Amino acid sequence: MDIRDAEYQEWFNAPQTDHWSKEPLDNKKVLCEYWVLKNEPSVKVIGTELQCYNLFSKMLKEEGWQINFDYQEDLLTEYAEAYEDNNKKPLIINLK
Repeated sequence: MDIRDAEYQEWFNAPQTDHWSKEPLDNKKVLCEYWVLKNEPSVKVIGTELQCYNLFSKMLKEEGWQINFDYQEDLLTEYAEAYEDNNKKPLIINLK
């Protein structure tokens, strides 16, 4: 498992709304999302709902990432601590 800091810029916290509900995406609760990518190794992403959304938008645009499917997992203590240690910036955990 390789943990790398997502290249953080202020836009990770730029407000966005949910496509269906039109409600603002949450930027408080930290999540662990498992992304099964097409033609790429699967990854876990640690961050808020808003940060995960903005990170995926960036990776889609810049790296061509496409998600086959995704789901949330329990946030392990070690992931929560890594997120805090990373100044509350989203993390991508490569699963090899």
